[in-house]
Amino acid sequence: MRISTSMIFDAGRNAMQRQSADLLHTQQQLASGRRILNPSDDPIGASRALEVSQTKSVNEQFQINQGYAKDALTSLESSLGSVTEILTYIRTRAVEAGNGSFSPAEHQAMAADIEAQFNALLGVANSKDATGEYQFAGYQSGQAAFSGGTAAPPAGPAAVVYDGDAGVRSMQVGSSRTMPVAEPGSRVFMADPASGESQVFGAISEFITELRKDASDPTRNIAAAVTSAIGDMDVALDNVGTIRASVGSRMVELDALVELSASHDLQYAETLSRLQDLDYNEAISRFSKQQTVLEAAQQTYVRVTGLSLFNLLD
Repeated sequence: MRISTSMIFDAGRNAMQRQSADLLHTQQQLASGRRILNPSDDPIGASRALEVSQTKSVNEQFQINQGYAKDALTSLESSLGSVTEILTYIRTRAVEAGNGSFSPAEHQAMAADIEAQFNALLGVANSKDATGEYQFAGYQSGQAAFSGGTAAPPAGPAAVVYDGDAGVRSMQVGSSRTMPVAEPGSRVFMADPASGESQVFGAISEFITELRKDASDPTRNIAAAVTSAIGDMDVALDNVGTIRASVGSRMVELDALVELSASHDLQYAETLSRLQDLDYNEAISRFSKQQTVLEAAQQTYVRVTGLSLFNLLD
């Protein structure tokens, strides 16, 4: 085979271009800290890294949802705690009202006190969560859960009506777990499905009405009103207690999911590091070798291109 001068030049030039490309690739690896810059560098590794990255992104979204769910459940638990305190206070006052030595004036004062608690309870029932949604309105979270309850002396406050629905708002906090993060007011305050009127507020209003009756009113029966109020508060407290227990269980489960997601996130990060991260010692050694080879190729090319018979002529 006859080797021409142009072939020698082309071979030298091509060798330098390959060495330059290899050196540039190593430089880019060192600059980025990544072993895989293009899928062609490691097709299997690149495919696996993409799969793990997508899974990690989904897990990160679950972690965000878990944070929102925790905030919502914490707010819900706080509101339910306030409901429990108010109902317990009203029950305690109802027990005190059974004291036969209480005068009508004292019953009137107690009625005013309990009405203040009624309004406080209505405020909790219409409270908003951290996102500004009414937490007891079901899916109708853009509007107040309850309406009514205005003062109507000498009787108790007007009827309180539930304006929400029975929807239970939830969040997906895991690949196979969608967790309820709110409770509809119809469940918490035991609304009568037929009338939509809250049984809890209705019971408190009836007790206030009885306490306000004049001593001369033949229908006045404090003893019966006390018994009824205590029974109603006990039922309401049992109901709220059951819901709080459920919320508490969800919070415990959520804590476990948070730990699990954090563990998964660490595993995914370690896997990606193993697939993508550069071995700097190996890369630096390779860079030095490639740099030396390129310099040698450049010097050789210069020597070869400088060869000519004319250089031998005097």
